[in-house]
Amino acid sequence: MSETLDRSFKYAMQDTNRIYIGGRMTYQEMITWDEVPFKIKAIVNKHFIPDAKTDECTFAEHFKTLSKDGFLFQICKTLKTKVKVDIPYIPKNKTSGDVRYKSEYMKIEDYLDYIHGEHPEGIVTEEISFSKLAVMVFAG
Repeated sequence: MSETLDRSFKYAMQDTNRIYIGGRMTYQEMITWDEVPFKIKAIVNKHFIPDAKTDECTFAEHFKTLSKDGFLFQICKTLKTKVKVDIPYIPKNKTSGDVRYKSEYMKIEDYLDYIHGEHPEGIVTEEISFSKLAVMVFAG
C-alpha cells in the first residue's frame, strides 16, 4: 500500500502558469527526471540539496526544518511556492474515529505556520507548485 501511495505522489507537470511537483518526489528523482524543468533542477541542486545535506529528501520533509528567517524560505517566497495538503478532520455529525481529509492549497508561509503549529500530525503533503514566471526570472 505504501509503495502505491508513494508512486501516486511522485510526478512533475506544468500548465501555463505553474510547475507542479509531487509531494513524495525526492530531490534525486527531480534532478534525474526529464519531466522536471531544468530551472527547478538547478535551484534544487544549488540551494536545496546542500541545505538538506542529502538528495534523498523531499520538499515536504525539508520544509519541516525551514524557518521564516532563512534564505531557502526567501527563495520559496520568490518562487511563489504553494503547497497542496490533505488536512484531517472529524465531521461534526460523525464518531471520533471517522477521520476525513480536505484538500487545501496554502502559500508557503501559511504552510510553515501550520506544520510548525499545534496540530501538524496527520497532514499529507500532496504537491508543491511554483509560479512559472517566477521560476523563469529567478536568478539565484
